[in-house]
Amino acid sequence: MPYIITFVWYPPSKIKQVVERYLEAVKKMPVPSIIKRLVLAASASTKEGIEVVNVDEVKKEDMWEGTNYNSRFMLEFQDIEGVRYHIRSFGTLQESLKDIGMG
Repeated sequence: MPYIITFVWYPPSKIKQVVERYLEAVKKMPVPSIIKRLVLAASASTKEGIEVVNVDEVKKEDMWEGTNYNSRFMLEFQDIEGVRYHIRSFGTLQESLKDIGMG
């Protein structure tokens, strides 16, 4: 199954505001059943600030809906200065081999 990985960065000075907004957003937009959340908000301090990573597993046919959910969820943070994010999708080796006729 493919993965949707969301990378988020924000300044340390915004931790409280980001966490409060996250808790509000989760209540407003619960994770849909098509998403299996494998990694929830793993975080690290970096020279760019705080970095957070979510890893979601979805069925191939649910990729668009899963990515759309994550995009809408991240819009909840758009007014917090310094919050940046990037959403990427990854396939497994087996899926990639199948796609090129080798699996």
